[in-house]
Amino acid sequence: MLLGNFQLRRLMLSYSCEFPIPTNTSRENVCATIRKWIGGMRFTHFTVESLLPLGVDEAWEAVEETEYIESFVEVTSDTESCAVTYRKKDSQFEWITTIVIAIQPSTSWISVRVECEPLHPMAQVPAAKKPVLVKLLLQEFGGGVDGAFEVTDVPVIFANSEINLAASCIRGETDAHLPIVYVSAPFTGPYLVNPNELAILLAGMAHVVVEPNRTFSAKLMKAVDQRNPYGGTVALYWPESEGRRSFYARASNYKPEEIHAEIFTEIRLSLNNRRPLVRCTLNAVKELRSRRHINALKDVGSAEVDSYIDAFEDELHVRAVALEAAEIEILRLKAEIRRFANQDAIDMGVSLTLDVERDLYQGEIKSIVYAALENEVKNVAEDSRAYHVLTALLNANPVPDERLRYRDQIKALLRDYQSMDAKTRRELEHMGFSISDSGKHYKLVFHGDERYTLVMPKTGSDYRGGLNSASDFCRLLFR
Repeated sequence: MLLGNFQLRRLMLSYSCEFPIPTNTSRENVCATIRKWIGGMRFTHFTVESLLPLGVDEAWEAVEETEYIESFVEVTSDTESCAVTYRKKDSQFEWITTIVIAIQPSTSWISVRVECEPLHPMAQVPAAKKPVLVKLLLQEFGGGVDGAFEVTDVPVIFANSEINLAASCIRGETDAHLPIVYVSAPFTGPYLVNPNELAILLAGMAHVVVEPNRTFSAKLMKAVDQRNPYGGTVALYWPESEGRRSFYARASNYKPEEIHAEIFTEIRLSLNNRRPLVRCTLNAVKELRSRRHINALKDVGSAEVDSYIDAFEDELHVRAVALEAAEIEILRLKAEIRRFANQDAIDMGVSLTLDVERDLYQGEIKSIVYAALENEVKNVAEDSRAYHVLTALLNANPVPDERLRYRDQIKALLRDYQSMDAKTRRELEHMGFSISDSGKHYKLVFHGDERYTLVMPKTGSDYRGGLNSASDFCRLLFR
């Protein structure tokens, strides 16, 4: 193989994704898009015309200045595979992009992996970005079907009747390979993220699904035993798992773009560490190539290579058996994870069941229970069993106390309150208050629960007015 100055080294995986494409997509058309992508780069020495053999010949390679490209094509009775590797050097890095196409009768997939190798110790690897090629592929062919969803760059807005589909996302039962980003309906105001922009950013990496309204969220809560994200929280779910990673605003002046970037980074790193589909790897294409060569030698009946073939087949058999055992173990571990996820909390020693109450903000009930335990510890003897159990519970179950953040925020906001200006209204609504000004005073309801209604004057009489209102807020809600 012609490598020139391109030597194999330990590389840093910058980006990795794999997604289905429509089954009527041909290898030739995908390779044409790859040629268009490379030929359209600003600093490439390749032209679209010079790349015409890419993905056509059984094996092909070419070098231009600091660029190297190779492609393999393998066609069997049930699989059509193509792998393209494009290497490019600049003054600081070598970039390696590997694209693998795997077309089968009922499903077609494509993977894109980008690796980066610094060429000198002081080179700082730039922030990873989504390759332009992924966008081009989706624009040219669209995405295929992945479980319950289609790979696309627009969000899935649930219909009011799709409670069961939303519940399957939370339970990890959509049969999807890509992760799911679940955007819950906020209590008031806009969504925490911009679903349309987020879907474009994550196209080919994850599905973005969106609740239509709070009524939908309330019905879903009953269907999944209150395990759904709610009140604007965005949650990331992985296939065959009920575990989730949650994202929500930590400050009143947050920007949706910041949450978008955080979600993108979380998914990108997870996909980099995820085991790729075997058929979507360069090694899988090379293995098909090796198998074809071995079969060709067998057909010729060359006695000189019989012993080599036998030894090679023995090695492949051993690896195949080991791989099969590993796959069985992975399936067993997945089943164990699901079993533990479905275990009742009582198996872990403590079970607390709520009747009708639910969190009004992230971790609210846990923080209330935690504060109650902290207070109770002060009232028992330090050598008592109660002290030891309560202390163990506190140490083992720390909770971020959002109540303290809300308390500090409301005090700072109302300290110099004179009137309900745009900034004050915006921050109160962001915290979850709906504000009515139909009477002589403002009426504020926290997260739509009429039990937590407060009244504020339309104008502050003196400097103590705002502090008194803040005190009322904290006593009722954030004590």
